[in-house]
Amino acid sequence: MIFRLFILISLNETVGPASYGAGFFSKNKRKRMNLQEMRNMVASILDYDPDVQSYRDQINRFINESYRNWFVSRPYVFSQKTVDIYSMPDCDLPATANIQGSNSNIRNFINTGAVLTSTDSTGVGFVNKGFFNSHEGSIIIVSGDDETSNNGTFIIDKIDFDTGAGSPAPKVYVSRMSSTPQVDWSGTVATVVTGKVQQRYITLPNDCVDLLGVQIRNIQETTDGTNALGKIYNLTRRRDEELNLRYDLTGTPTEYIMYDGYPEHTVDIDQFLPRQGKDFFVDTASHTPGWPQGTYEFKMSYVWRGVESQLSDAQELKISASNTVPRFNTEDTTRQGFQGLRKKFYVRLKSVTGKDSATHEEAFFRDLSTVFSKTTPNAGAGKYRYYLIDDEETQTNWSQAQIQIDANNDLYQYAREGANLGNRQRIRLYPRPAASTPIEVRYTYMPTDLLEDVDIPKCPDDTHRYLVYRTCADTFMKHNNPDMADFYERKAEKELLKIDNKYLTQRSALYIKENFIAGPLRIKPYQSLTRLPDA
Repeated sequence: MIFRLFILISLNETVGPASYGAGFFSKNKRKRMNLQEMRNMVASILDYDPDVQSYRDQINRFINESYRNWFVSRPYVFSQKTVDIYSMPDCDLPATANIQGSNSNIRNFINTGAVLTSTDSTGVGFVNKGFFNSHEGSIIIVSGDDETSNNGTFIIDKIDFDTGAGSPAPKVYVSRMSSTPQVDWSGTVATVVTGKVQQRYITLPNDCVDLLGVQIRNIQETTDGTNALGKIYNLTRRRDEELNLRYDLTGTPTEYIMYDGYPEHTVDIDQFLPRQGKDFFVDTASHTPGWPQGTYEFKMSYVWRGVESQLSDAQELKISASNTVPRFNTEDTTRQGFQGLRKKFYVRLKSVTGKDSATHEEAFFRDLSTVFSKTTPNAGAGKYRYYLIDDEETQTNWSQAQIQIDANNDLYQYAREGANLGNRQRIRLYPRPAASTPIEVRYTYMPTDLLEDVDIPKCPDDTHRYLVYRTCADTFMKHNNPDMADFYERKAEKELLKIDNKYLTQRSALYIKENFIAGPLRIKPYQSLTRLPDA
């Protein structure tokens, strides 16, 4: 008989090098920490905390780098989002739609020949009930023109919606779905054509890192099977090509195919880089009421086909007079026949005096497009749009007629800048939905950076220790202390193992039963489960 003696040894964090900062951590206590508290714990462990802003900024960068890389590294239950993305059904151009050729001007638009309103049965699936047009970025197949070169497959770059009584019918600006996207209609006479609009690709959210699941379940299933509920399975692009799955087939989606960037065009939004002083600059204009006096910073991005570019570098602006508002000076991006490259702005309070006479500062930018501006871009009263500057506009004052900013506190109501991965992923559904359908997608998302001292990571309290240890390892290495860096690297790995065991429990896994094993003495035979690798 073999006797085994088990000795349990409890090691607390005061053993050896772990004595650094032991008072902050206890095995029986978990504390929700913000950015400042995590930085203070790092300082306590290092026993080094100079009152230097550049050093604090460096520690913040270490924390954020560890935070971002780890947060999206695995499909943790807390790093996932589930949202509905509504598909757009097919639609046709009005029967009066025509293209016009010219020997002197590039014509890259289709004149619809009729005003498309929200109640127009022809145009209801074509344009949205607001400033944004849901079919921008969709495919349009033009036919019926006598000139063969005028027909074919195009991409909708921009839809100029009707702006009121007396305005011309909407124009649909297009590019060829080709390596040579430029459009120059041949012929000199307006020609009536037909056009079928198809949403072949669905753009995923701007914070999507890794797509985990696609399905339909947030609708009521009809008796004829339309909009049927069910799982939508992933299909590789190679398999899609082997099966030669048709683009024009509509029905209940059963498969999706992943794409990076815009699949059928040589130009994408990531090729447009806005720069302050070149693509835009911000000055001031007189208006009552005005913005609070102080120093601001502005950034700009381009928005094309519903996808946003990266942000520009920041421009500082001082508002030193009362009854003064920002004025946005931008380039006309339509001069070379290009259409749809709209402009979006962000603002940061660098040092602004509020109505409480206090100085207000923020480390992050706020999205000015979250503001509604009543400028009646659509026909009829009561229509609103987001504050988004059109592509041909070159000078735009802040819209004060309906939006009054007479106190600094009002600026706090605008959403802060979110995560934007730039090159957005897209999926193609097969078959394409025959009606507007909520496609539920589940994905891991990129969190926003921790910029303010009060910012708290979007992860459970018991994961914050990992971020501290990880930052300590990076900081010790920068301080040329590899032994301590290695020590806290190992402590971080232990914390990571705990996190994985707790928050990866919902991953799909496949287990098989092994043979029965006879236990020693009077222990009954038992059977174990073995997890298959890569399951």
